[in-house]
Amino acid sequence: MKLRSFAAASFLLFGHVALGDSVPSVPQPELPTHTAVASSVDDASVSGTASSEESDQAASLTALQNCEHARSPRSGACEVTRLNDRPITTASDIRARVPRTPHPLFLWRFETRGSVVYLAGSIHVMKASLFPLPAQLESAFEHAQRIAVEVNTDAADPESMRQKFLDYALLPSGQTLGTLLKPTTLAALSEHLRAQSIPLASVGALKPVMLSTQLAVARLSALGYLPQFGLEQHFMGAAGARPILELETIDQQLAVLTSPPMSVQDEMLAETVDQMDTIEPIISAMIVAWLAGDEREFRRLFDLESGDSPEVQAFMRRLLEDRNVGMADKIAGYLQMPGTTFVLVGAAHLTGPEGIVALLAARGLKGRRINSNDTI
Repeated sequence: MKLRSFAAASFLLFGHVALGDSVPSVPQPELPTHTAVASSVDDASVSGTASSEESDQAASLTALQNCEHARSPRSGACEVTRLNDRPITTASDIRARVPRTPHPLFLWRFETRGSVVYLAGSIHVMKASLFPLPAQLESAFEHAQRIAVEVNTDAADPESMRQKFLDYALLPSGQTLGTLLKPTTLAALSEHLRAQSIPLASVGALKPVMLSTQLAVARLSALGYLPQFGLEQHFMGAAGARPILELETIDQQLAVLTSPPMSVQDEMLAETVDQMDTIEPIISAMIVAWLAGDEREFRRLFDLESGDSPEVQAFMRRLLEDRNVGMADKIAGYLQMPGTTFVLVGAAHLTGPEGIVALLAARGLKGRRINSNDTI
């Protein structure tokens, strides 16, 4: 049975509050070192390299930093172009696969009695090289008197956030991954951690689902997709004095994330580790579908490796469809407020017959899809 890659789910369903910080690495000279190359999007002569790092994530971040030091203000953004012996799909490769003809965007406009909501599908981690965003997203944001995101982590006290994360993330006292995981899962995890210079003891007290998210963050970072370039951070950083509303609470997100039984958490962790080396084409294809507004392809990719056991399906429903109901309630409420609200939710929440767009339509709130050639 295949379970959806949790790297892909993390990429689309949660803001970086649920992802947390990446796992620590420790140099281990006896292991092969990790290498990466980063280049400016418009000047290949501007580049940065990393040749002797302890992990893929460290190699990519070092290469990006070296490229940033090398580029001038007139050079385009830097992006990871090679990780070890593998090329990484570039922003230009992604954009070349997006139709040049007018096409729908992951952006809808709702209006009732003078109240307006622009509902945008977000990608929570992105590359600087994928900016600028479609002009219609920026224009919808500029028209808004307030914005709404899943969770506003910037408003939380960092130490309180750290403690809250630990409260949800840690196994009960006396339990460890070494005693809870299936032998095959533990063996695969140990091999992956060793290759990335991560001591098992440093993560052994984490719930398997939380370690899955941590490893997903590290892998996405290694591929050049970083939370600071996600749509939430981009628009919250430009909000100025505008209020930032929340569709959920931090506790709600962490509670649903840590809700599956241990057998499902074990499967999720095993599948996440198994797909570390193969997730890049899926992620880049999702970005293509997002930019192209191809809702069907986007959802197909998201569902590509779903499991079919009752336990896995129950968790995925809590993760996606059940959360859609509460978020649709909040968005419907924004349509009772004067002025315009710009709402950002993970793009997967807008797709399918139980997506937020469909739930709003069932209430008689039918949105107009915005196209790439529309003026807002």
